[in-house]
Amino acid sequence: MNELRCLLAFKQLEEAGFPRNMLTQLAKDIAKISGLTVGSVKSKIGNYKSVAGITGHSNASRNTVYMYSQYGHLTSIKLRELVNSGEYY
Repeated sequence: MNELRCLLAFKQLEEAGFPRNMLTQLAKDIAKISGLTVGSVKSKIGNYKSVAGITGHSNASRNTVYMYSQYGHLTSIKLRELVNSGEYY
């Protein structure tokens, strides 16, 4: 679920034009509910930027690459629906 939450945050940032202060707030929100550190969440979101071709190479996991290939085409609204439903594969 954390990967999907981070993908959702990436999509929200992408749709908003990547405002800097938004990244920190989204990472804090995810960290509170996931048990991950804010830094880990920011790194995961950064990995999605890399996988999407927005930034250079990163150490994105196979899971991040898979999640992006399966769900990266969805809008943040659709991703939020998936996160809220807990139903994804």
